Amino acid sequence: MRLALAALVLPLAVATPARAELVKQTDAGFAVQHSVTVSTDPEATFAMLRTPAKWWDKDHSWTGNAENLYMDSQAGGCFCELIPNEATTESGVPQRTLRGSVQHMQIVYVDPGRLLRLTGALGPLQSEAVNGSLTFTLKPVKGGTRVVMDYVVGGFSRTGFGDIAPAVDTVMVAQLSRLGMALGPLVGAGDSPEAEPEKPIKTVTEASASEPSPNAPEDQPSGSMRALVTDLAPDETLSEGSSDAGKVESEPRVL
Repeated sequence: MRLALAALVLPLAVATPARAELVKQTDAGFAVQHSVTVSTDPEATFAMLRTPAKWWDKDHSWTGNAENLYMDSQAGGCFCELIPNEATTESGVPQRTLRGSVQHMQIVYVDPGRLLRLTGALGPLQSEAVNGSLTFTLKPVKGGTRVVMDYVVGGFSRTGFGDIAPAVDTVMVAQLSRLGMALGPLVGAGDSPEAEPEKPIKTVTEASASEPSPNAPEDQPSGSMRALVTDLAPDETLSEGSSDAGKVESEPRVL
């Protein structure tokens, strides 16, 4: 997972988070916080958030292909990456089998439309005796949603946190910017105060006479390696991201 800073210039220019800060750094760890305001409601924002194949940078994956990323929907689930089998049959058709997998993080708290929390050490931190807590907090604002991301890392690292903390900070703000691009940034949002969506007041008679909301459409098979994993229900009503195929690299890249 290399740190491809040149490739991050355009995403940062298009959807720069409203707040970006390396909050704290010590010999024992560090904390970063970023936020971005998007033009979608909290439910649609959450649906995209838990579909990393549509916004996570492929250059910060282990296989070099974002389509291999997936996230389960419940606590105890996995933010993982499939390592596909590159072998083919005699007719030249790729074998849809699984060679391996990588766990990026584990889901510990899910409140759809409001909060998602995961624990784990991303990228090169995985090989050190450290752990991290990554929290996405979704707050409704006028015209969209404010997404606040906090990543707190602590433990023992053989190389120390002096150099890695700023690098992680750069990558995390870029990932959040890509999420903002996928959803559509809310132009001119700035640091406007949060506003809860207005809810019409119904009388008892009106409430009882109202029709139930239609069920959301069922997810369609993606046709990718993600179909090998059960309990993977990405929101296919959102636009698919790019799917540049990539081979597994011999050396891991940064985040």
